Amino acid sequence: MINQQVSNFSIMPSALAYLFGDMLEDVFAAKSRLSLREKLPCREVKIKRKDLATAVLVSAIVYLAKRNQLSLEVHTKGRIIKSKFVLVTPLGQFSNSSDDSFEGQILASISDNPKHNDVRSIVWRLWSADSASPWSDVIQRCQKYLLGQGYFSEQERHGIAKIMGKKLVPQCEKILPLQAEADALRSVLADFRAANRELYERLWKDVGKGIASRQEQEDIDMDDDF
Repeated sequence: MINQQVSNFSIMPSALAYLFGDMLEDVFAAKSRLSLREKLPCREVKIKRKDLATAVLVSAIVYLAKRNQLSLEVHTKGRIIKSKFVLVTPLGQFSNSSDDSFEGQILASISDNPKHNDVRSIVWRLWSADSASPWSDVIQRCQKYLLGQGYFSEQERHGIAKIMGKKLVPQCEKILPLQAEADALRSVLADFRAANRELYERLWKDVGKGIASRQEQEDIDMDDDF
């Protein structure tokens, strides 16, 4: 039976986390020290981009767990130097095809090999290649999903700005009424953390590491006689 807390969202929780990330800050397991700030749609609120991207994916994973589509467990690896990680196990049958929501993309990124389903690896597989800013990618994918759901619209740019393609414009009259659902999402995350504190904190760390692992690395030229 699906938990009633997660059965009445108008849009996927990952997108709610993007739109109202500031409302979730009290359930962040950690906060980055150095990060560009992202202005949230329709409100004069900014939040650190790395924290926002992490909250988006954590919200998606917790939602899938609460819907009994996957289970999460903390495991330990290493004989001498031990480290902990969150392992994902799919539950039941689901379509192994991606959609524009992160929830669908995460399900599609689960491997047939259970050994490859640690959270960091699943997040890594959300990208087909490294990126200059995977945290910005997370936000852009949320916007793409919201465009498809009618919460953003496309607007033509003018002049030289045309080379940037169409501008995405938030539909504030549709977004702002979702605030009550964002508060419900905060409660879902808070309850999950209270019941599974070690798991929640490890999940937050593993998601952050998974995103960071997709950042492009600069090539360093070395002198021949160095």
